[in-house]
Amino acid sequence: MKNRLIELNNCIDLLMDWFLAKEIQKSEQFCQNAQQEALKIKPALVQQFYSIKNETRKKTFIRNIHARLVSLSDVLFEAIDKKEKVEKNQNLTITQKSVLLILDNLLTFILDNFSAYCEMGQKMSKNFQISFAREISKKLEKLRLPDDDPDHILYEKVKASILQRLNANRFEITYGLMSYLNEFVQEIELIRDCNKEHSFSITLNNVLIAYNFNPFPVVHYLITVIIVEVSKIDSAKDKIERLNHWLKKINQVPVKPTYAFDSKHETVHHFLGNWVDEEIRFYEKSLLLFSGFSYPIGIPGVINIGYKIETELSVTQIACMVRLFKECGIIKNNNLRELLNFLAEHTQSKRRESISAESLRLKYYNVEESTREEVRKIIFQFLKKINLPM
Repeated sequence: MKNRLIELNNCIDLLMDWFLAKEIQKSEQFCQNAQQEALKIKPALVQQFYSIKNETRKKTFIRNIHARLVSLSDVLFEAIDKKEKVEKNQNLTITQKSVLLILDNLLTFILDNFSAYCEMGQKMSKNFQISFAREISKKLEKLRLPDDDPDHILYEKVKASILQRLNANRFEITYGLMSYLNEFVQEIELIRDCNKEHSFSITLNNVLIAYNFNPFPVVHYLITVIIVEVSKIDSAKDKIERLNHWLKKINQVPVKPTYAFDSKHETVHHFLGNWVDEEIRFYEKSLLLFSGFSYPIGIPGVINIGYKIETELSVTQIACMVRLFKECGIIKNNNLRELLNFLAEHTQSKRRESISAESLRLKYYNVEESTREEVRKIIFQFLKKINLPM
């Protein structure tokens, strides 16, 4: 097994040496030698991979080989870049071109055959990144909407956000981002074709929510569209009705759970949903305060504003308890967002008088082991108590 790995590494070292060689007298011969050595790399890589029995070690092996090839490709690209800055008209030798093609072919081979063992966070080689950025830019320009299209401004903001991401993080494009943008652009193409064939229209904002395309300029524009639309309505009751219509549209979009243009930002689905929900609450309170008559205590849906249930639980423990109640079928409310919003507004934790609905939501989906242990102790207290006369 070690001999195969040594052979594999030696072949990669030879590619590096030949590319950076200062004096190449027989370029065609070197090119043939490089291609012959490259032919050994794929079989050696496959044999080494299948000789490893442990899945974790297989993944480590592929990641390390991939990282080494990307690093080598980047070194060669930087060498070319420096040459071009000094002598712009100097062409690459036949051997150098051959080595670059071999490296690109090997990286494609690994992605095609061992993608399950590759990390989506792995960086693409600089050569691949440039060609990918160029390809995506062409597709985006081709999909450009006419000025009179209702989605024209929104699409231009989407395109600008993508180009800004590709340019701002130059040479930091990952395979995950490449996969996301390819599928995202393909989905827009499919929607365009679908809208041409059918009378109904699938709007661009549906795609943005489904794929969690969440740059702030785009999300802010979507909010602005809602604000402008609602501002044209006079009656608070009609405003609430329109906002509820938006909330329904947002909640009914099928969201891809693991997709995100920027994983550091909140999802478009939750952000828009929470924002619209807060607007609805604002107009509901306005109706309650300025309607001209009082609501008697006890009317369904009208709760004493400011009333909170005081608990000895932390926010993480509350989230864990709610999740247990949901998963055990005790709480039947299907709309989790509304449930967490309600609890955040009317529950007080051990240390906080005000709980953030977003904080509660994040902790609901990410229950730590220490929290589980604390909740387990509370449940044991319940069991002891229920066994005693009450």
